[in-house]
Amino acid sequence: MSEKFLKYLGELWKSYILLFALFIWLRITFLRLDELLDGTTVIYSEKLVTHAIYYFSAGVLSLLGAIFLEKIQKELSIRIWISTTMISCLIFLFTFDGNIMRVLYPLLGGISFGLGVPITFSYFADHTSVVNRGRLGSIAFFLISLTLPVLTIASKILTINIILALFMIFLGFNSIFFRFYKQENRIVRKERIRYSHILTDKKFLHYFISWCMFCFIDALEAPLLEDFLINTFGSPFRDFVLFLETIVTSFSILVVGFLIDLYGRKRVLIYGFVSLGVAHATAGVFAYSILSWYIYSIIAGIALGFFIVIFVFTIWGDISPKNAREKYYAAGVLPYLFGGFISELSMPHVTAIPISSSFSLASFFLFLAVIPLTYAPETLPEKVIRRRELREYVEKAKKIREKYEKTGD
Repeated sequence: MSEKFLKYLGELWKSYILLFALFIWLRITFLRLDELLDGTTVIYSEKLVTHAIYYFSAGVLSLLGAIFLEKIQKELSIRIWISTTMISCLIFLFTFDGNIMRVLYPLLGGISFGLGVPITFSYFADHTSVVNRGRLGSIAFFLISLTLPVLTIASKILTINIILALFMIFLGFNSIFFRFYKQENRIVRKERIRYSHILTDKKFLHYFISWCMFCFIDALEAPLLEDFLINTFGSPFRDFVLFLETIVTSFSILVVGFLIDLYGRKRVLIYGFVSLGVAHATAGVFAYSILSWYIYSIIAGIALGFFIVIFVFTIWGDISPKNAREKYYAAGVLPYLFGGFISELSMPHVTAIPISSSFSLASFFLFLAVIPLTYAPETLPEKVIRRRELREYVEKAKKIREKYEKTGD
């Protein structure tokens, strides 16, 4: 293997480690917050404030951090994020007054996650290309999704403090590795992109509006879905539906990256929204049929895998220029953070909404989300799509010729 290829593999592996650390840190933070909020007699308003602090701090630090990060070298920004996360881990190990912890823990967790999003995802996008970003992103998140259930099981066996200590060791080891593995071309960006430019970019807005609509609908429907399934079919059935959806999502994540690198992002997204709209409509009309929920969980799992790979890993990297991607990913994470807070906010009110009305309305808005995508440009280069179509045409022509020759014999 050439030295250039080995360097590329090293940079790709480094980006995978950063993404892995970011998602693991996200999960650990919520494990810590769940332990804090479940272990004390806190009222709903206090829980809501705790989650609001987390999501708000993550969103603000993501936006402000991207402005600061584009002024410094990427290697330095990685060290800053790792140091910030390790400090947060260290403080998570200590116990304070309950009111202080309900403010300090989500604040630190939100700051470190918000700061990490533009750093890790822009690094991943800079070391992938538009023709392979989809499948490399799907492989990355598939590997990450395998570790998240392991972390959940570990939280039942080990204390959260042990998990935090192990994660600190992991960060420290990789921090040392990154120092020895130095990047030759350390680029300091001179041309900077303003948020006003991003928010007036039609290419960004078309995809961003559809992403916002999905996150908002998913945030409102998730607590309603769980409450309805538990009260109607029982907790075991709810658990099985969520398990089935998770399995399908994992498979979808692994497959969709290869599809969007062949057929394009736009077409797959449209299919995903239309399919999810049909699934919501089916579940809304036949809410008391077990078969409809099996259909819903399978289709929703496939669509969720599509949206994660495209909206989280791929599309913002396709749209943004190289070495200036932080602000695109910072803006792209906002619908997820806003949706997380909306989900917490709507949790006590889900029982007041009929499942049929809610899911029918959700399907309507999912179909509406397709409209911006019809105006969005395809980010996969046209020549790549045409090359694939030409290859398929040649293969079909060969099969027809072989069939004709056999018939002639």
